[in-house]
Amino acid sequence: MAYEEINGIQIIGRSPWIPISKIPTKDTADFLDLNEKYGTCGIYQVAETKYIEEIGNEVIHDKIGYTGKSGSILQRTYDIRQPKGTHGAGRYIRQNDLCKEAEVKIRYIYTSSEDYKSLEDYIHHETTRNYGFRFAWKDASQGNVGVYSQWLELSKRLTADEILSGIPNLKELAIEKNMEEFQERLNEV
Repeated sequence: MAYEEINGIQIIGRSPWIPISKIPTKDTADFLDLNEKYGTCGIYQVAETKYIEEIGNEVIHDKIGYTGKSGSILQRTYDIRQPKGTHGAGRYIRQNDLCKEAEVKIRYIYTSSEDYKSLEDYIHHETTRNYGFRFAWKDASQGNVGVYSQWLELSKRLTADEILSGIPNLKELAIEKNMEEFQERLNEV
């Protein structure tokens, strides 16, 4: 039974904001209880604890760090909790030295399996319309906006020899990019 509606989408349930470190592990009692009570579909939002009171009950806010969706949101977000997880929000948290116990929280907003994609689309659209971005943690994006952050994370997996052997390639790439940018500027004159 829905208890709320957002842009015509029925919301089945909402969790409180919880620390990232408390995201339930797969097949634990908390994980199973939440799935049984609300289902598995919906969106999740991540924000720094210092902004939670300001965000309040709003789903569109410039201080929400990340908004994502999944047909299995607890499984999807567990990767944020992992020390070396690949989720963009987890990468952002690590790269900004945020404490998963005290400084970052997550909430879940449950929908039907037909509605979670539409809810995320609506939130991203409205956040972009109001603030110029889909979510505040742009570096957490798995798309083009987050490429530099992804590159930094992946480079940590390289050995010293691999990094050294890659430097000539990076130098060549930097030269090519600079030439392209110079040519673009020259064409504007």
